[in-house]
Amino acid sequence: MIFQPVFYFILILAVVIAALQFVSRLFLMSFHRRSVRLFGASPWLPLRRSLPVEGGEDVEFVTNDGVLLKGTYFQSRAGGRKGIILYCHELNGNRWSVVPYIESLVLSGFDLFTFDMRNHGESQSHHDLTPTPWVTVNDLEDVRAAINHLYIRESDLNVEIGLFGLSKGATVAACMAGLDSRVAAVVLDSPAPEGRLFEKNCWTTLRKSNRRWRTIFTLRYITLLVKAVAYSLVCPFYIFFTAWSRCILGYWFGCRFVSTRPLVRIAQQPIFIIHGNKDDFCRIDQVHAFCQRMRRRPNVWVVSDCSHGTAVEIAGENYHKRVSDFFEKSFSESNTARRLDTASQNKVPFFLRNLVRPAPTR
Repeated sequence: MIFQPVFYFILILAVVIAALQFVSRLFLMSFHRRSVRLFGASPWLPLRRSLPVEGGEDVEFVTNDGVLLKGTYFQSRAGGRKGIILYCHELNGNRWSVVPYIESLVLSGFDLFTFDMRNHGESQSHHDLTPTPWVTVNDLEDVRAAINHLYIRESDLNVEIGLFGLSKGATVAACMAGLDSRVAAVVLDSPAPEGRLFEKNCWTTLRKSNRRWRTIFTLRYITLLVKAVAYSLVCPFYIFFTAWSRCILGYWFGCRFVSTRPLVRIAQQPIFIIHGNKDDFCRIDQVHAFCQRMRRRPNVWVVSDCSHGTAVEIAGENYHKRVSDFFEKSFSESNTARRLDTASQNKVPFFLRNLVRPAPTR
């Protein structure tokens, strides 16, 4: 009968779809548990709970995806303005963590703009979004909106804008330098790595040298082996596996993660990294690996007896002087020498080009 092949085809198709749905559910549940473990094990970083200070202009602006953000603009108290510093705060912080830096920067001749990212401080929040230690598309959109706001309020299109990031905000600032040519210089205080989240897989767990033979008969080992085989079949290439992992983890946390490596690699602006030698969240060797990815090698200052994000308290006046001198020197350089050209902008990987809109020409 003519209907018999059609019936078998529909039956086989239904079985395949059901099997794929079942496998996908298992993968989603597995990545959900993994993401909860990873984010739950992330250290609670030290936060400086500073009170709002007077003397600034409170502003509001909207991102390209319609999120209302709030910030404060501090004008330079020196004779003239050398440029604008945009501050990117840490995870679970707010714009007032900039307080220890305000006086030194405005007295050195810089305007300072600080803002709350989405789901932080007084900015708009979404109940289905969970802030994480790792860079997302939302973070880049927020910083891009802040830069756009500065250009809208300024009549001088040649104004110098520098990014100053702390912890996660430092990593976001480094990524933004690769995406936006309007950024003239970047200071990164305790940038956070991404490798611990995305570079571990089942094969690494199975190949541990200290694993004894008796462990291969445990349910955990067999489960890991099955997962590793499944991952190899579904994602035979490592780059596809990591991209898939990033997509699934983002699904559970209501965001879209961004790989920082290709963005950091194309940044050409002057970069100054400040890091503590007793930082338990990001080791010194991870910072050097972070620097090796950059096209233009940054200046690195390792502060002695300093933990994560506390360099300003340990180094004091020396810290403020180094930051101010770096921005002043970077802003005084030739525009041609430190701007990204059109060819560099086109080197952004194709799977990241649609994340943040290209920077307009100056």
